[in-house]
Amino acid sequence: MDMLELGMKLRSQISPAEREAKRKKEKQKEAWDKRPYIKYNGKIKYHTELIDCAMLCDTLLETANRCEDIMVVGFDMEWPFSYQTGPERTAVIQISPDLDNCYILHVTKLKNLPKGLSEFLAHPKVRLTGNNIKNDVRKLARDFKGFNVDRLVENCIDLGVMANSILPINQRWSLAALVEYILELKINKDKKVRMSKWHVIPLTKKQQTYAAIDAYVSLLLYQKLKERENQVFADENAVIN
Repeated sequence: MDMLELGMKLRSQISPAEREAKRKKEKQKEAWDKRPYIKYNGKIKYHTELIDCAMLCDTLLETANRCEDIMVVGFDMEWPFSYQTGPERTAVIQISPDLDNCYILHVTKLKNLPKGLSEFLAHPKVRLTGNNIKNDVRKLARDFKGFNVDRLVENCIDLGVMANSILPINQRWSLAALVEYILELKINKDKKVRMSKWHVIPLTKKQQTYAAIDAYVSLLLYQKLKERENQVFADENAVIN
């Protein structure tokens, strides 16, 4: 029996149910490939100088002080990576206090970060949300002095952990997987940008947009998960009553 005959025989042994399952899987992949990428249409405020970063952090700190409730902010960081030496010092910090604004602090040149930033991140009314965020803030505390790492970790809301406590499935979530499952969109993780020279000033427009989307979508995912949690709670109460 030649290879052609063998292939035809194997195909003929596939059941109709298996063929239908394969067809559905291919259609699902095709539909996923057509999903649009998430976009950020808010304002990006990009700062590279200590004085500008400090003024911004003081403004955020004032906002936190005025808050009557908990202030949840999208948070993320970027740094250069070398295959020889591994991750380098934190170069960029992104903060989204709301869905319409993202603050990008390019801290490459700074020996020390503004005091207002450490006070804001450790503020009792502030919560930082992101995926795998506790490791990020631990890195920040290693890279720069002046941070109470235990307090920073206490202020973190890890999206993967939150998702596993609310969603009907449990897994090790990436930011891209959360965006796919919750928002039914894709997030652009272009390796050329993700692995780019984050320490070089100024950031390109592509880098700024990439950085802003990570912080923005972290806050958006938190809000969507919170909505689901509230709905679950309301449904459970309705059943009990």
